[in-house]
Parts: sequence; structure tokens; C-alpha cells
Amino acid sequence: MRFLDILPTFQGDRPPKIKYRGLRWKSSISLISFLLVLLLIFSVYAAAKYQFYYFNPDSVQSNFSLLTKGFGEFLNKVGLEATFQAFAQKNDFDRRIKEKQPDLVLVPSWYYQSYGESLGLTPLLSSLENGKTTYTKVLLVRKTQPYTMDQLKGKTVAMTTMGPDTEELLSNNYFNGQGLDFSAMNIIITPKDADALYALALGQVDAALDGQSTLSMVGSVNQRVLSVTQEVASSSPVPTPLLCAMSGSIDSVEMARLQKIFMDKGAKGNLPEYMKMLQINGWQKAL
Repeated sequence: MRFLDILPTFQGDRPPKIKYRGLRWKSSISLISFLLVLLLIFSVYAAAKYQFYYFNPDSVQSNFSLLTKGFGEFLNKVGLEATFQAFAQKNDFDRRIKEKQPDLVLVPSWYYQSYGESLGLTPLLSSLENGKTTYTKVLLVRKTQPYTMDQLKGKTVAMTTMGPDTEELLSNNYFNGQGLDFSAMNIIITPKDADALYALALGQVDAALDGQSTLSMVGSVNQRVLSVTQEVASSSPVPTPLLCAMSGSIDSVEMARLQKIFMDKGAKGNLPEYMKMLQINGWQKAL
């Protein structure tokens, strides 16, 4: 082969074809690099989309469609790409967590105590009810059948679940020293706290155990329901629900950012709609 055979061919004023091939190759590299950067950004963005589950049978809010809307609006306003799902039944909540692990959960304190270690839950924030991280449960009977604590043995008592050790937790913790043995009662588990109160008012059960917020809410809407009941006993302070992160889903930096977002947006006088619906008036870092 002669030296002249490998020189680029000129046709008039056109530049060598080899230059065009080089430019096309460089353009292809630039385009691929750009697409890879976009793919990386998209992957990071997609990974930041949170799954948020909620379960709390003691809540006064039963309209989950409205609650989902309220939570969705809050999450969008603070720039969190997240999907929110509320559960009425513990069995449904447990099954869903096993099927598709979420990133964040808002659950009762007893749920964290019972399942937090096995699920890998890290408490981020305690919700505040009337400015406190505790609330009270009240044991009620009907005025027409005013059973005393001693007389409730063998009687039907409606309440929401507090996990696998409900009777023991109530007897030995929250009503300790009051002479109540919940294991000797016929416990009827209701999906929502208000359901227990209505069941008592209608005479379907002998007693009901309800949170103070439920009594206040129902009383403000229908005072007649409360007027047919009377208090037998009141519990010691019960811890409020906890906002938790699932193990491995969120790093410590992001946890701190989420804590700040919820606490800042939950400041007094600036409550998001979802907090009003859940009667949460603030957040406090979980100890």
C-alpha cells in the first residue's frame, strides 16, 4: 500500500470524510453520557419515593379517603414524593407490611412495643395530643346497668385491640392497681374506638373502653350518646402514636430531615389538615 492510498480524499471544498466520522463519534459519546446522567438522576428520584402506611384504631378519624387526601396534600407541599395508605384492620395492616414493606409508618405505641424489633422500626417522632405525648382511656358502662369493677367479670366489653397481649397490657399496665382483670371479661374487639362507644350506647355490650378524644368528639356531635353512659375507671397515661422509619429504608440524614419537616409544619397555629383530622396538634422527637 502506498502512502497516498491512506490519505483522506478531498472533493472540492469539502473537508475530509474522516473528520465527519470523528465528529459523529464524539457526538454519540456526548449523547450517551447525557442519557446516563438522566438515568442516574431518575434512579435517585425514583428511589426517594416513599411508601407511607397508617394504622391507629383509636383515632377519631374514620374517613380514610379524606385522610388520604389530607396527607397527600401535606406530603406534596413539603416536597416529599410519597404514597399514603391507611388501614382500618390490624390483620390487613400486618399482611400489607409483609407483602410490601413501607418506608414510613404511623402506628400506636403498643404496636411498636409488640412488633418494632421484629419489623426493624426506628421511632422518629411522637405525636402530641393536647400538647402531650400521652392520652387516657376510659372504661364506661350504661347508666341503666351501672356495673361496678367487681361486677364486670364475665361481662362483654367492647374496645379496640392493643395487640396480642391486650388483656395483660390493660390489667398490669394501664389499669394496674384498680382491681380490673380484663382477662376475666368477654372482650369484643371493634375496628374503631367510636364503634365501642356506640355499641355500648345501643345496649349491644355491657361496657366499653374508649380514648378521651373519642368521647370528646362524639360528645360534640351527639351528646345523647354520652348521656346514657357513666365512667367506671380511667387509665394511667397511654403513649400516643409514633412515626417510625423501617430499617434500611432511610438513612440518618434523611431521618433528621423528615423530623424537621414534620415538626416545622406541625407548629402551633400552622397545622396541616391531616393533623386536624387526627387531632394531632404537634410532634416531638421520640426518645
